[in-house]
Amino acid sequence: MFRFAILMMALLAAGCGRVTDSEQLRLCRALLPVLHAEGTDIREIRVAPAAGRAVRIDYAARAPGAERRVHFVACGFAGTTFERDRLDLVALETDQGRLGEVRLLFLKRFLAAAGQEAAQPAPQGLWEIPAAAAYALQQLINALALAAIYALLATAYSMIYGLAGRINLAFGEIAMLGAYGAIGGVAAAVALGLSDPIAGLALALLIAAALAGGWSLAVGRMVVAPLHARHRLGQPILIATVAVALAVSEFVRVSQGSRERWAPPVFNQPLALARAEDFVVTVTPMQIAVALLGLTAAGAVLLLLGRTRFGRSWRAFADDPGTAALFGVDGERLFAATFLLAGLLAGLAGWIVAAYYGNVSFSIGAMLGLKALVAAVVGGIGSVPGAFLGGVCVALIEAAWSAYFDIAARDIVVFTLLIAVFVLRPGGLLGFSGPQPRDV
Repeated sequence: MFRFAILMMALLAAGCGRVTDSEQLRLCRALLPVLHAEGTDIREIRVAPAAGRAVRIDYAARAPGAERRVHFVACGFAGTTFERDRLDLVALETDQGRLGEVRLLFLKRFLAAAGQEAAQPAPQGLWEIPAAAAYALQQLINALALAAIYALLATAYSMIYGLAGRINLAFGEIAMLGAYGAIGGVAAAVALGLSDPIAGLALALLIAAALAGGWSLAVGRMVVAPLHARHRLGQPILIATVAVALAVSEFVRVSQGSRERWAPPVFNQPLALARAEDFVVTVTPMQIAVALLGLTAAGAVLLLLGRTRFGRSWRAFADDPGTAALFGVDGERLFAATFLLAGLLAGLAGWIVAAYYGNVSFSIGAMLGLKALVAAVVGGIGSVPGAFLGGVCVALIEAAWSAYFDIAARDIVVFTLLIAVFVLRPGGLLGFSGPQPRDV
């Protein structure tokens, strides 16, 4: 927990710097052809934040029959990344001087009439690969965020099932609460004046983790633990957690409304990796960040279970609760800590949903939770490494089917995979291989 707090403080401290808003950059790029004669060849040199709320582009332009010259344009906006008027162009300065209000007004009308289409600089010197390989690589990159979400939620399922042999079907809704917490964190960042996206996302992550962790702890203590103590089999817990999921979803619908909540896109500027003729394989900084977060969370959980006192207690209780209690393991505290950790993982998954996809609604929890459960079963429910592996497998299957086959049948394929695993290998990839699954 101390290391987590230090990391969050570092992220908030990094908010003192400025980053380039990709949407503002797109609008500024759209103005470059307008500032020069028709047929001018424009090549971008670099982009960077400028003084105030501005984006600066340095570029080289060569008009027909003229020499190439270096220019710059600085576009000033009324707001920053998380503010409502972030795309309102209020000033424009070039190497020829500052544009007047009349000309700026005509440029804004041009952007509105043209649909604000930006001129993307053509990537140069990219690695050339076959078209089939380029398309497959792009789908693999597109699956990164989905893999992180499914893997984190599948790990939450597996930690509870590995400890107690019970399934908490409310984790999808807990992740949904984390996503709403992340949206609220963005709003809080604006209210606190943290206009930098890094600081805003760090605050959103703290709120998402705290909200999801608190709800998971409450569900564990008030619903799962009492039923687990009274009943040998897990059917009452399944029914109770379904009721919790429905109640949470309906509460959010009533309190927040049924419309989707949106957050502005951040760090979505595509970075070219390779190309196959006109098809360019790209990755965004947010996709890289999500992949790194998923890997970091996987490593942290495995390290926690393998090298710490909590991990030894968790493994001992999972193997034999009675013997673990004789050796001093407090089952009640271990239950609470495990539900808290699982809730933090669900909160991180919800944060990824809000930060990467940019929209949340009360209804996303059910499908997220069910697909993550499929991932946990595929990997071997109760196995934490298997949960991460299952999340990656389900995300890759979903992305590949969406890319090469009818996307309408995507969910059918995912849930058919669950049936196949139950029939062919009930223990999953890294779980037991016997014919009979554990009682749930």
